[in-house]
Amino acid sequence: MADHHRRGFTDEDEEPFPPPPRNIRRQNSVDMGREKTSFSIVKYIFFVFNIFLWLLGCAVLAVAIWVWSSRGTSVAVIPTYSFLSSSSLGIIAGILVLAVGFLGCCGAFFENQCLLIGYFVLVLLVFALEVTAGTLGFVYKGKVREIVRSELTGGIRHDYLTVVQLNAQILNSTHYDPDAEGWSTKLDSLQRDLKCCGADNYTDWYDVRAWPGQRQVPESCCKSPTPGCGVEGNLHLWHKRGCIDEMDYWLTRHMYIMGVTGVAVASVQILAMVAAIAQFCYIRSKRFPL
Repeated sequence: MADHHRRGFTDEDEEPFPPPPRNIRRQNSVDMGREKTSFSIVKYIFFVFNIFLWLLGCAVLAVAIWVWSSRGTSVAVIPTYSFLSSSSLGIIAGILVLAVGFLGCCGAFFENQCLLIGYFVLVLLVFALEVTAGTLGFVYKGKVREIVRSELTGGIRHDYLTVVQLNAQILNSTHYDPDAEGWSTKLDSLQRDLKCCGADNYTDWYDVRAWPGQRQVPESCCKSPTPGCGVEGNLHLWHKRGCIDEMDYWLTRHMYIMGVTGVAVASVQILAMVAAIAQFCYIRSKRFPL
C-alpha cells in the first residue's frame, strides 16, 4: 500500500490482470473446434455402425426364418425340436439385434446417455445369451437327440393312424381324434421330405397301434409311395435311414451358414459395446468439461 502511494497509485487505480495473449486464445478456439469435430465424427460413425447392426439383424432373421420354414414339417411334428433348433434361436437373436440396433441409433441421434447405457447393457445381455445358448447346445446335444427320439418314437407307436383308420374315426365321431389326424399327416410329410423311415430306422414301425402284430411301414416310407408298398415283403422299396439321422444331417449342412452368421453378429456386438462406451464418454465430456 505504502509503495503504491509512493509511486502515485491508489487501490482504485490498480491495473487489472492483462488479457491472455492472442495466440493462446486462438489455440483454445482451435482445440474446442477439433473436439467438436471429433465428437461429431464419433457420433455419426456410431449412428452408421448401428444402422449396419440393424441390417445385420435383418439378415440373421431372414436366414433363420428361411432355415426354419424350409423344414416346417419337422418342427410341426416335434415341438421340442422346434424350440431347441438353431433356427429358432436365430429368429430370437435376430429380433433382439433389431431392437438393439434401433436403440443405438436413437441414443446416438438424441445424444442420450441413458439410452446408451441401456444399449450397452442389452448388447452385453444378448452376447451373454448367445454364448450360453451355444455352450448349452454343444454340451447337451446328445440329450436333445434323445428327447427328440423319445417324442418321435412315442408318436409313431401310439398316435399314428392310417388314412383308412382316420376316415373310420370321422364316420364314428365319438372316437374321432383330430390331434391324431394332424400328427399323422405331418409325420407322413416329414418322412417324404427327408426320405427317411421311423425314428432310428424302419423297424420302429413294426407292431404299432396302426397295425398291431404287423411288420410293415406307412406308404410315406417308400422310395416311390404307391398303395401297398409298405406291406411286409417290400423291404427293398423302403428308405432305410431313420428321421433322427436325416434331421441331424440336414442341420449339419445348414450349421455352416448359421455359424458364420453367428460369428459375424458376435464380432459386431463386441465392436458395438466399445463404440457405445466411446460415445458415452464423448457426450459426458461435452456436457461436463474438465
